[in-house]
Amino acid sequence: MSPRGGSPKGRVVPGPSATQRERRGAGPVTTKGHQRRTKILAAAHDVFEELGFVETRVADIVAAADVAQGTFYTYFDSKDAVFAEVAQNVIDDMLAHLHAPRRAGASPHERVREGLQRFIDAFRPHAVIIGLIEQVGTFTPEMRKLRLALRESFVALSARGIARMQVEGHADPDLDPLMTAEVLGAMVDQTCYIWFSLGKDFQEIEVLDSLSTIWSRAIGLREDTGTVGGA
Repeated sequence: MSPRGGSPKGRVVPGPSATQRERRGAGPVTTKGHQRRTKILAAAHDVFEELGFVETRVADIVAAADVAQGTFYTYFDSKDAVFAEVAQNVIDDMLAHLHAPRRAGASPHERVREGLQRFIDAFRPHAVIIGLIEQVGTFTPEMRKLRLALRESFVALSARGIARMQVEGHADPDLDPLMTAEVLGAMVDQTCYIWFSLGKDFQEIEVLDSLSTIWSRAIGLREDTGTVGGA
């Protein structure tokens, strides 16, 4: 990641001591320690959202968390390390949302629309951090892998849904479920990025209607009965 330091300009702040590195490796062992670490992570999340990755310093994070700089280094060895954990927590939260139980008895069209709504709802609150993950991913392989993990999870879920609808006789049986999910997933992912991360002024109902219509037509669902187009 970026080599930018975490100290105020003109001042050299020492990094973690050997004792701090040892304690960090063992992890917090008390309730208070867990709470302090969680507080630092929450503060880091807010500061990264406000300042971005490049401009954020460790000094900014400890000020927001109201802890000493040495306390920060008890749990994290750098700005890069705390950002990696913030990013992982965001991806984990989004994946949990995407894998939430589906509504039973939904029609094929409803299943498509509800799956797209889940992705939108998962992306929206984390758009800033997702944008930062993509930025940091340009020079950090770990962040690229993390960003891809989110997309690949959505693609895998979508491919299973398409394959299921093929078996049920609703979707075009000649489609490759995985490649179709890859292409359609790219459409949804990029739309959300332009909408939430870049700030394009879209109306949610219009976005959801358009994505649902394009997705349904692409996999061969008929608008009236939900069966394969042309059947």
